Amino acid sequence: MRILLISLGTQGDIEPFLSQAALLEAEGHEIHCLFPEQFRTLVIELGYGFSGFDARFLELLTSDFGKAFLGGEGSFLEKGRNFFKLIKASFNLQANLLNQQKEVILEVNPNRVFFHPKAVYCLLAALNHPKKFIQLSPVPCILHAHQDFPHLGLSKLKPFNSKWNLWSYKLISNLKYLVIWKYLKPHRSDFSELPISKKSLAEFERNGMTTWYQISPTLFPKPAYWPENALVTGYLIRNQKQNYVPDPKLVAWLQKYPKAILLTFGSMVNHHPEQISEVILNTLEKHQIPTIVNLSWGGLVRTKTSADLFFFVEKIPYDWVLPKLYGIIHHGGSGTTHSAAKSGAVQLLVPHIMDQYFWNRLVANLGLGPLGIPISNLKPKSFEKVVLEFWNRKEFKKKAAEIAIKIEHET
Repeated sequence: MRILLISLGTQGDIEPFLSQAALLEAEGHEIHCLFPEQFRTLVIELGYGFSGFDARFLELLTSDFGKAFLGGEGSFLEKGRNFFKLIKASFNLQANLLNQQKEVILEVNPNRVFFHPKAVYCLLAALNHPKKFIQLSPVPCILHAHQDFPHLGLSKLKPFNSKWNLWSYKLISNLKYLVIWKYLKPHRSDFSELPISKKSLAEFERNGMTTWYQISPTLFPKPAYWPENALVTGYLIRNQKQNYVPDPKLVAWLQKYPKAILLTFGSMVNHHPEQISEVILNTLEKHQIPTIVNLSWGGLVRTKTSADLFFFVEKIPYDWVLPKLYGIIHHGGSGTTHSAAKSGAVQLLVPHIMDQYFWNRLVANLGLGPLGIPISNLKPKSFEKVVLEFWNRKEFKKKAAEIAIKIEHET
């Protein structure tokens, strides 16, 4: 079969689709990907067909207001202003992004399509061919309501009672359809035989459309009250270490420091990487915690610190390094959280946006690490307190090992 994978977002949004692609390719299917243009080289090197979304979508995150929003900077009013600037700029690209989805679907003529929740043209196409389209989400709490957690759009807030948690999904869903309805309007004529309305689309999303939540059921069991079309499938993690050749200096460093950690913010950026890096690295140096620092997209940078205690890398496969470490300090993306849990690593999260606040609470609830500190509140004293808890509480490592065994048995 020809399989089309459509995903919009950063590396954390793309990796679940690449993991799915590897599984499908092993079964003999032909793979084509529609991802942001920035991932062209990666996808082609993996041997898949590629079409690129407008590069400007991902570039929004590295704009001044994008960095400010991701870094949680400013007053409540300023945060809101940066958020709406980001949303407005994103909406200005939506017409082009929807057209690209339509064009590639027609061009590839796939037998099956796996699409990210951000790929909203696929919602109309799925309504027309419900067996052909599968929504693949790397995060929960965006569509099917959970009584213990509010919608991800409100995840920075503490969970409400079950009634208000459930109500939050209706609130965000209504706002969502108010926004996307006008962008879908030009495409409704493609499906003129269908009774399309905001209400029918919302009902189809919740109770008709097949949605695979690519999440570990050990971390997030499927609630009994969810419909049959919503599945928690387990988290697929792509083998990234197969062609990796580690630096001999890193191998020697790991031998010298058998209890070490990884520090990474993945593809998250912020306006003050030097200041953020100093707060974190100065604390780790003070308590002599050996750390591999993944500089990645620039959310973290080199600082004037002990040269031997820290090992800086530009990129490193998590499936290679995490099993060798005590733990990880990270931004709280779904992929990184799952990789750490599967490896038995203790976790400390520094959430930046959206679902990262959800994973922060889930990690703490499961006993995989302490409740982390949002990047907007990262201060030396409060960070030092939580780092010492992360580093010294033995029950975290014991619980992490137990969870890792359960996740291993999921597949």
